[in-house]
Amino acid sequence: MIGSYLQRLVLRSGFIVLGAFSLAALPAAAQEATISDLGASYYRGFRTVEGQVYFMLRQERNVYDLFHLEVYGRNLQKKGTTDVRLGRNWYQGDARMVGDQAVFYFFTGKEGLLLTVDATGQKFKEVRFPANDVWMSQAVIMPAGNGDFYLAYPFDSGNTGYAVARYGPDLSVKWKKDYAPEKGKYRVRFAQADAAHVYVVADHTKGTFEVVCLDGPTGAEQLHQDLPAEATSLTPTFAGLGSNGHLLLTGTYAETAQKTPLVSVSSANMPPRGGLFTLALGPDGKPDFLTRLSYAQDLAGKLNTRSTLPQFTVGETPGVKVHAFLPRPGGGYALLGETFKTFSFTDPQYEAAGGVRAPGLNGTAGPGPLRRDILDFVVFQFTAQGQLESLRRIPKPYKIYSDQAVGGGGNAEFNNKTVYAYRFLYQRDPAKLPEVVFFNWHQGLLYVNSLKPATDARDNLFTRRYLDQPAVPGGPDLGELTVRTYSNDIAGAIDYAPAALFFDEVLPHAPGKFLYSHYDPATSRLHLQVLDVPGN
Repeated sequence: MIGSYLQRLVLRSGFIVLGAFSLAALPAAAQEATISDLGASYYRGFRTVEGQVYFMLRQERNVYDLFHLEVYGRNLQKKGTTDVRLGRNWYQGDARMVGDQAVFYFFTGKEGLLLTVDATGQKFKEVRFPANDVWMSQAVIMPAGNGDFYLAYPFDSGNTGYAVARYGPDLSVKWKKDYAPEKGKYRVRFAQADAAHVYVVADHTKGTFEVVCLDGPTGAEQLHQDLPAEATSLTPTFAGLGSNGHLLLTGTYAETAQKTPLVSVSSANMPPRGGLFTLALGPDGKPDFLTRLSYAQDLAGKLNTRSTLPQFTVGETPGVKVHAFLPRPGGGYALLGETFKTFSFTDPQYEAAGGVRAPGLNGTAGPGPLRRDILDFVVFQFTAQGQLESLRRIPKPYKIYSDQAVGGGGNAEFNNKTVYAYRFLYQRDPAKLPEVVFFNWHQGLLYVNSLKPATDARDNLFTRRYLDQPAVPGGPDLGELTVRTYSNDIAGAIDYAPAALFFDEVLPHAPGKFLYSHYDPATSRLHLQVLDVPGN
């Protein structure tokens, strides 16, 4: 469940014209395909459903509400096309493999649409139902076994809340539960499930979080309570399932006297407080553990050691963007993420690190909204009882990644950005933690690599590639694969620094393989290549 969940990738649909480029030399045996006639005004990105099938939405020219869902197999051959009619403000949400079907969720603001596609790429069934785009709530599809699946989604029927339902392979509803407060709004933040239980974590406009656990086969409510607070206020930012089927949560915490945890800034008159928590919770509502790691006492020193950008460290209150909970061979689990810092466009540290200031309203450089920039990988290893055993920060060898302006899109925007280095996990050795497949650039080279989170094998590579060092060509000694070269330095030549990378993506494929895609708006073509996962 965790492995498949981690491979769900969402592509950003915006496009910005890129300068001249050339594809790097790649193995002649690489499987390739080119899809033409993809005008930037109609193309909506090439995506994967958990590495099993690929798809893209292509808007009908001059028909604002008609989209063609094109389905592709692992051989990159088109399997079929299904027409989907959506409103002007359409949104393609979750997509999951359920048995041998791909299940898609579409969202129009007042209506939800479920669509299943069979192995031949043809539409099997479609059903519509009331659903709403409320308070940036999200819908989540979760396989339930035997071709069934759960769906947690938002609705507004006078009171804003969410529903949890179990569907059969034919999209028949087997049970459904609605949750809506008498006052205020609920928002679905996370949902996790297996055959036995489905968990939903929602927050309320009054600032509290609650968790619901329902019995998988019957929908009977087994748990409905606020997250345990004790002496702290918890703000979950990531969810997963443990090997025992219990809910795992991580995020920030603050003392209950402080309403909002500070996760990215500190000063002499505003000392750091709070930190990172991990929580395991079963259907009975009793925590298996609740571990709190203080930023100031437990994390700051370790997270600021060997930073990629020494002048751009995350201070005493580092933010951590979590990507995965991973069961550890032999027991316990690991938490994998990337560190970040929030700052203004006008922050002198940002410009000193090579960043570009945002254009103002009159087209000149000027103040802009806050941005979050991803710095380095970080790996926490915990025992089965939630005690921290080790913490490693893995420095990155290239320029910082930015998720652009964060604020208007909130957490949903932050979570859906694709320019982070992390892409997906690859299980090379079943007896070890999965490897991280990542994607980034360095001085004109766009490359893919992998790292082993349980060892220090890549540290020498990283320290050879800091920003003040000359470019190092890709090669076997680095264990990397260069997929493209640029005619200029991405971060230096384009406002909104990594915008050019929105044209490229790395997606999971068959074991040991990944799919690299590049969209060229100048020629309206999408180029696809199946390559070996690099690393040794």
